[in-house]
Amino acid sequence: KPAELLPSMSETSSADVDRDRGSGSVSVSGSSSASPLELLKIEEIRQRSQRLVARLQQVQWEMTMSGTSGGRQPATITTATAALTTVFMQPRLVEMLPAPSQAVNRPGSIPIAIPMPMQYLPMQMTSYPMPMQMAAQPPPPSHPPSMQVLSNRQNSGNAQPASSHSKKSKRTLRNEVEALQELIKTLSVVSPDVNAYAGQLIRQSEVLSQMEWTASRSPAHMSPQNMLRQLPHRIDGGSEMIRRQLQQQRMEGRRRNDSEVSSGSSNCAASQQPQHGHGRKRNRRKRDSTEKSSTTQSQKTELQAMRSYINKIVQHHVGTDQQLPPELLFSGNFSDLETHAQRLASAGYGRIVEEEIRVNRKNNRQAFITMSNDREALERDGIVLLPVARRYAFEGDKVRAFVLNASSSRPTETDSLPASGGITGGKPSISLGKCFLCDFLERFTQASRLPADDEELSDDTESQDSDAENVVVISSDNCPKAFVIAITKHTELRQIVGTISFTNPIRLCDDQLFYKFRPYDLRVPMVYVPQDACASHIGTMPAGEVSGLLYLAHILETDCNGHCIAELIQPVGRVGNLEDELKAILFHNGLRDIKPFEKRFIDMYSQPADAVSADDLFQRKDLRKKCIFTIDPMTARDLDDAVSIEKLADNEYEVGVHISDVSHYLMEDSELDNIVKERSTSIYMVNEVIHMLPQTLCMRCSLLPGEDKFAFSVFWRMNGEGVMLQKKPTFARTVINSCTQFAYEHAQKIIDNPNERFTNNDFPTILNGFGAEDIVKRVLLLHQIASSMRKVRFDNGSLTINNAKLRFVLDPISGEPVAFEVEKQSEANRMIEEFMLLANQAVARFIHDSFPDMAVLRNHPPPLTKSLKALREKLVALGFELDYSSSKALQESMVRLCNEAPNPVAMNACLSQLLMKPMARATYFCSEGKMEPADLWHYALSIPIYTHFTSPIRRYPDIMVHRLLAAALKYCPPPGRSPDELHALTKLANERKYSAKMAGDDSGNLFFKRYVRNKQVIHMKAVVMEIFQHMMNVVTLESGHVISINFKMQKVLVDTQHAPNYILIAQRNLKQSHKLQLLSVVPIRLMIWDNKLTGVLTMGDPH
Repeated sequence: KPAELLPSMSETSSADVDRDRGSGSVSVSGSSSASPLELLKIEEIRQRSQRLVARLQQVQWEMTMSGTSGGRQPATITTATAALTTVFMQPRLVEMLPAPSQAVNRPGSIPIAIPMPMQYLPMQMTSYPMPMQMAAQPPPPSHPPSMQVLSNRQNSGNAQPASSHSKKSKRTLRNEVEALQELIKTLSVVSPDVNAYAGQLIRQSEVLSQMEWTASRSPAHMSPQNMLRQLPHRIDGGSEMIRRQLQQQRMEGRRRNDSEVSSGSSNCAASQQPQHGHGRKRNRRKRDSTEKSSTTQSQKTELQAMRSYINKIVQHHVGTDQQLPPELLFSGNFSDLETHAQRLASAGYGRIVEEEIRVNRKNNRQAFITMSNDREALERDGIVLLPVARRYAFEGDKVRAFVLNASSSRPTETDSLPASGGITGGKPSISLGKCFLCDFLERFTQASRLPADDEELSDDTESQDSDAENVVVISSDNCPKAFVIAITKHTELRQIVGTISFTNPIRLCDDQLFYKFRPYDLRVPMVYVPQDACASHIGTMPAGEVSGLLYLAHILETDCNGHCIAELIQPVGRVGNLEDELKAILFHNGLRDIKPFEKRFIDMYSQPADAVSADDLFQRKDLRKKCIFTIDPMTARDLDDAVSIEKLADNEYEVGVHISDVSHYLMEDSELDNIVKERSTSIYMVNEVIHMLPQTLCMRCSLLPGEDKFAFSVFWRMNGEGVMLQKKPTFARTVINSCTQFAYEHAQKIIDNPNERFTNNDFPTILNGFGAEDIVKRVLLLHQIASSMRKVRFDNGSLTINNAKLRFVLDPISGEPVAFEVEKQSEANRMIEEFMLLANQAVARFIHDSFPDMAVLRNHPPPLTKSLKALREKLVALGFELDYSSSKALQESMVRLCNEAPNPVAMNACLSQLLMKPMARATYFCSEGKMEPADLWHYALSIPIYTHFTSPIRRYPDIMVHRLLAAALKYCPPPGRSPDELHALTKLANERKYSAKMAGDDSGNLFFKRYVRNKQVIHMKAVVMEIFQHMMNVVTLESGHVISINFKMQKVLVDTQHAPNYILIAQRNLKQSHKLQLLSVVPIRLMIWDNKLTGVLTMGDPH
């Protein structure tokens, strides 16, 4: 069905559509007439469509009669016929087209008559799927006037007995259905509107959504690109833009043939799906021959892609105006890569390195090779832009690679990006973003299935990204291009969790069938599991339960074409089940070995603790009569820390921090200790806490009010301004009894109302003879001192970057999120934070002085200077100055920029996200061999030494620090673990801490996604943080989520000609446009599309 092409940003559509209800004809007119050649091509398509429709109508009649005589109805064929007919006969639901009554014929119009069997149309035009009962009805004796000629042709061209028609083979019927599919593609390629509309109808039809939409039967002379060129262009309203888009698409098609290895492999795989039923054996021989040729072609494509990639990056390096010497053009095999790399290195184009490879977490086509371990250096990492160019190396593999010099490298187009920007978007409804129907239809039926089939959404073998044009493969930092010569050492991390459906197996490069396994980790490509190996997992599983399963798999090998072959290890659950998906998150983040404690460990501490004895007090200071209390989050149960303050003299105070002494109960190298050290940290999911310690031991150590508890205490003498009155703090093992359990809200109430007379009724129960007045006085003093210390800390160069953290309200029955809020940092939070930082710093210095070769410390390296430099350049272009010469300068720049910005909240949200990228992760380490001050320095806190001491209930490194502190105080011998063991334990602690953080973040994202799914759509404001050629990243102001905005999925028009500097957006048919750039605030709509959190721009009032 002809339809409007995408209008330009400043023009409106002028195409007129005339519909004669009696004849069913449709005409499209422009401002000038079509050429004779175009008319001839249109007439050819029209006649061909009439013949195909006539043939399908006849088949429909025959199958109906055959089904009636045989006692069954061929619902599949009839429904498919009717629904496909509906694609062309229903009125368009696009707002730009005039209604039939408004359309008039204009001179020079091109009629395209497409008569259709109107008796099969559903009566209610708003219902897209074809009703089954209507599709199965036989046609009435007479046809509408528009079908008379067609009926005569049908009858004259098929004058055979009815009995012979009923014996048509299924192969013939299949060919006819494919022919009609080809017609759909041919006509719908005219316009993105028809593209989206046809996809919508197909998606909403149960029958059509299960059909294969491949272009396997398109004649060579009528490929979709050829048909695009042959169809007439609109004369006004954007024809020039469309011609540019078509040219761009043809160029991209050629690039994909050269560089996108996945297209060769995945298309081969997609075309090899077995046909079911009797036709399978009949077509086996032909299919086998096709598979053999496809296998050879796939292998050739891999090598061709590698050659093309190497030659292009080298040509780009020397300049497109210079010709490469023949000896520097790569035309060999994979075994020749080492020799070619040596030639390039000898020519001075780059160097060969051996380093671990890092794969982009959000785009596994993009990988990086570290070129310098100096974080303050400006040398950029090497970047590999194709999976085949990294030899399909996994994250963590050690590779031998050639990296071009960075000095001559200039940003330009790559194999995966178009040469220039253009206008995109303008979709009447959400689609996958393709401009041409072939790719759209091949993927649309998969994208529209139930969530259980999510793992089938992509045909790519190397990449899980379903749309190559949505992938950003140019580094904004202009990294030097590289390619991998060989993998020298494989990582051991080969177990992955993902989704699989035991349906629709495909063939790869041999006769074996495989099921697709979609990993959770986007750094891992699509994985394939042999069908034979899945038999034990399928078992007697009902047919309706074989889809959308979560499994743990082990990758066995990567074949010559980049296909990852794996075996299933164990089931995890089912997609959509909240408990199963949370379990999958733990598996995905390497936490599958975290299991509940055995009952014997729980029983060890299930009984009430023994009373404090004289022996206990022999080496402990008794502080049970002191006013000591805890301040924690409202829902906290693991109370690690408490505080106290006592006045010693005028403007002289003793401030104490008291930390639970977990090491008293957890003996080093005991059976329980060896289990806890492997867990290393508590894991905080949205709906639960997976404790590092047995729950009973947590309660034993928790500093609950009114209970005697063992603790480690640190004391300082200082004045009311936080100035130290003694050189060093004092440390002691103590026994405390907390008098109350305050929440941050209670302390904040006191801070906000310092003059109010509070009573005991205003707070939780206060014990040990103390009252509200005692607590209020101490909270105000602690706040006064903490405020002074915080100011000094930032004056000395401390840096803080706070990203939003969500707290969800869960339904008590279903566990589903019903609301969320952003946790806010109050003055009470900051007050406790200051004293915990002070305690950690004091203990770090003390244990390092005592044990310089075995102290467990924490280091934070400086950020990547090259990334900060790139960010500064972006901000300078907008008139903002960012000083990153030191942590102090960076903090002051953040504060100044937020104060100067028109929208301080947006500026803070954007800067926080952008500055987190170049920041390094803080890590634990053993001090052996660390002699330089830079080895101990903590960048963010701007202090010379630091450790973790204040949270032993949830962090194992804190327990190791407690043991060192006890030994330094001569309470016990030094810990028995050697420095080598401590190096290993701190390395494990870093890995576990990061895995636990990622699991917590993933659980938050899962609950937020489920919240959006339950709400269907939510509206938010977001600030632009990055702009690329095909998408941009924004940060939501209400939740702090980073959302990718795919331009081709937008209803608004997006002009990317000036990306990445800025883009223009406009509503369809409106001349006014809005400029979006870094820090622009835009309204967006969040929804779940393709089981992913998706953002859509809405035309509010962008700022």
